[in-house]
Amino acid sequence: MKFLRNLLILIFLLIVGIFIFVFSFLDRIAYDVTLADLPQDVYEYSGDLLALAMQDIQEIFLADEEDRYTITEEVVNLIILDTVRENINADYDPLADDCSDTSCAMIIEEEYFYIDYVYAELNEDNQLVITISFGANKYIDNRTALILVFDIEFDIDFDWTILDGFSALDDMQIVFTLNSYSLGERNMSMNLLDYIFNQMNKDSIEENMTFGTLNLDDYTYSISIRDAFL
Repeated sequence: MKFLRNLLILIFLLIVGIFIFVFSFLDRIAYDVTLADLPQDVYEYSGDLLALAMQDIQEIFLADEEDRYTITEEVVNLIILDTVRENINADYDPLADDCSDTSCAMIIEEEYFYIDYVYAELNEDNQLVITISFGANKYIDNRTALILVFDIEFDIDFDWTILDGFSALDDMQIVFTLNSYSLGERNMSMNLLDYIFNQMNKDSIEENMTFGTLNLDDYTYSISIRDAFL
């Protein structure tokens, strides 16, 4: 009886320890994103999102270095929202006055989790930060965000020695390369990200982008300048 009593106490302590660990971890990664964080101009635009993105990309080609980053931020937000509406949830419009249920407020809603916001913004180092807000509210009410930080490279110097202007555009692109990522404010290992994506069908994810080329093997996303002019 004494052995059984000690065993039950040990099991109880293990369960308590697991719960403490889980709740402690959830508290460390807690991160709250609100509607105010979304790019308001992009969500309020009522026209063709991808067409506007193409116009912006053409402006990047002509803009000075400082403006290139600001325009690029809007381009990525337009492509994100267009991809969500075209390939995930056509009704997604969380800023709409008549949005009153999860069908328009959530990008994805499953039994155990949801994704409500995805948006891009520049940090002070002119890196592009993609925030994916998600949570769970069935057994544990918790919100956090996957925060991806990308370096931006503009490879758009025009070669004036090429007479065919469109040929000169062939190699021009904007390349985003993943630099780091975190859950909330907690930095995470790249090995963990590798493991997660290796369990998924990368091709199907990459093909869902409505514009640009996503490569989940080297964590890059590239936008072709030529494609915006055609």
